[in-house]
Amino acid sequence: MTQQTIDHFSASDSIGRANSNYTKVEELGAFTRGRLSLDRSVWYSGQMMTFLATAEDTQGEFALIEAVARRGNDPPPHIHHREEEAFYVLEGEMTFSVGGQAIKATPGTMVCLPREVAHSFVIDSEQVRMLILLTPAGFEGWFKEFGVPAPAMTLPPQVEVHYSDIQRMLEAGPRYGIEFVTPEHSGTDLSGN
Repeated sequence: MTQQTIDHFSASDSIGRANSNYTKVEELGAFTRGRLSLDRSVWYSGQMMTFLATAEDTQGEFALIEAVARRGNDPPPHIHHREEEAFYVLEGEMTFSVGGQAIKATPGTMVCLPREVAHSFVIDSEQVRMLILLTPAGFEGWFKEFGVPAPAMTLPPQVEVHYSDIQRMLEAGPRYGIEFVTPEHSGTDLSGN
C-alpha cells in the first residue's frame, strides 16, 4: 500500500468522502523498528536491553523492551508506583514473585505485574529472552541512566554492581517511582529456603 493510499483511506470513509472522524497516519505517530538495533541497546546490570518503543515513540503511553539476561541477574524485590509491567517470555524460564505468589514462566507465558505490588524474579535457565511492556512509558529512562550503550549485540561481561551504583539507584528511586523493599516485605521467598 502506498503512502497516498494510506492517507486517502485514513482521511475518508469507505466511499471516499471526506470525514473528520479519521486521523491521518502521520498524526498517529506511527513507527516501525526491528530488533537487534545497536543504537537503541544498552547493557544494564548484566542484561542487554533493546528499546523497541519508548515514551518519545508512543506519546508516553507505553514502552516495549526486548531483554536478554543470564542466570544470576535478578533484580531485588521492588515496587513500581507509576507503571504496570508485563513480561512475555520468549526463551528460557523464570520464576516471578508477585505480592506473595510464585509464578513459573516458560516460553509463551505472560506475567503482569501491577503497580503498587512488590515483585521480583529469578532466572531459572542459563539465559532468558523476554519482552517487557511498561505502561505508561517512562521507566525505560532508568535502564538508560544506569546502563551503558551496548558496544555489541551480546550479553555484557558478568560483573558485580558497584556499591556506588547501588547508592545512586537508591537515591534515584523516588525520581522514577520505584521503591526497593526488604525480602520479608516482598512476598514469596524464591530462594527455596
